[in-house]
Amino acid sequence: MATMSDVAERAGVTLSTVSYVLSGKRAISAPTRQRVLDAIEELDFQPNQLGRALAQRRSNTMALLFPELTRGIGEHQLEIITSAAETASQHGFSFLLSISKDEETEVVHLAQRGFVDGLILMAIKQRDPRVELLRHRHFPFAMIGHGEDNDGISFVDVDFLDAVREALRYLAGLGHRRVAFLGSSDALLDSGYGPAVRTFAGFEQGSAELGLEGTWHPCDTTPREAYAVVEELLRTSPDVTALVTAHHEAIGGMVQAARELGRRIPDDLSLVAITSPRQAEAFIPALTTMDFPAAEMGRIGVELLIRQLEAEGGELEPIHRLLHAELTVRQSSGPAPER
Repeated sequence: MATMSDVAERAGVTLSTVSYVLSGKRAISAPTRQRVLDAIEELDFQPNQLGRALAQRRSNTMALLFPELTRGIGEHQLEIITSAAETASQHGFSFLLSISKDEETEVVHLAQRGFVDGLILMAIKQRDPRVELLRHRHFPFAMIGHGEDNDGISFVDVDFLDAVREALRYLAGLGHRRVAFLGSSDALLDSGYGPAVRTFAGFEQGSAELGLEGTWHPCDTTPREAYAVVEELLRTSPDVTALVTAHHEAIGGMVQAARELGRRIPDDLSLVAITSPRQAEAFIPALTTMDFPAAEMGRIGVELLIRQLEAEGGELEPIHRLLHAELTVRQSSGPAPER
């Protein structure tokens, strides 16, 4: 069995450097940290005393990895995290929230230090390196979200593809032909972030199926950015009669831009958002939504992990849950205006 000394020798560093990488107690340069992590992988190193002790008795602690602190915790994320924490507590588990920007290193730390029994991953990319790290270590984890390869992994997610298509079907039924979608930024799409990829695919498919003149507009999640995008859109394309978005944080900017250009909601412009009912009722007029089941996602994510932790040996069949976003019609949508 490999030791810390073996890791230090393979990485060409001191024993204390390996210790600092594992504990996170001291800043280590990125190249040095990567050499240590590579050595850990190559040698399949596992911590000894603490790891063996905790292998024999559970810590009754789980952690949720949320790597999006730079963009803030939005309404959806907060509801998911709160629901997950409450569900964990109801089952007798302590709950940790990790917001480390160095996602892969944090996964290694949590999986190897033995402080948690299992992990829940959020903000899943189509090809997420955290997944392979945990698979390789056979460490219990579940996902809120899903990627391209979900073989052997339990997850819960919203069916974003269907949610967007259903929103378009609803608008088409009201006579709207020119529909714009305020979607994720190009950078987020290029990163393979699951919800961004699937909303884009749903909009393209739905527009083609329904014969809509649909246009996709990349946009950051801030109200200021959404205001600028919608103002430009309505000035240059005044025949757009409906907007759809999953950017619940940015809806205030969209509404303000429409009002300043004299576009009344819903008489001149319909608005449909993929967001929570609580967020929908915060606006005037109240938003028509594809209701985002945030609390249910948090609850199920924790239950999927606990199911693994409480299994009495053997392999469990993974559970894949795609939740349906229900359409709730409120005051922000109506028939397409006559031109």
